[in-house]
Amino acid sequence: MSAVVIIDPRGKRDLGFLDWNPSRGLLVQVLGFIADEVEDQALAADLREFVARGYAFIALSSYSAEQGAEIMKVIRERLPAAVEEWYPGHEGARQHIAELVELVEEAEAGPSA
Repeated sequence: MSAVVIIDPRGKRDLGFLDWNPSRGLLVQVLGFIADEVEDQALAADLREFVARGYAFIALSSYSAEQGAEIMKVIRERLPAAVEEWYPGHEGARQHIAELVELVEEAEAGPSA
């Protein structure tokens, strides 16, 4: 089954529709990793609950601007290396995460609201 991540952080505007469509399994793995990496413990708990409940849709606008920025920073700075550890040499996984990183970079570069 697939999942949807909407890259629509608060504090940004005119981003268009930035969405990432991983498998549910990859989404769970990515969100679990992000939960382990963020400093905001309330955010980490919320992400862990998301994973535990098996949801398949998440939007960054559900979080504060600061929490969204922290999620995006982990994706951009730490997730690519983690994927190399999880799936060594797997080009498909690397490309899928690279797509997410590109979407995050596009959102971060977008105009402020």
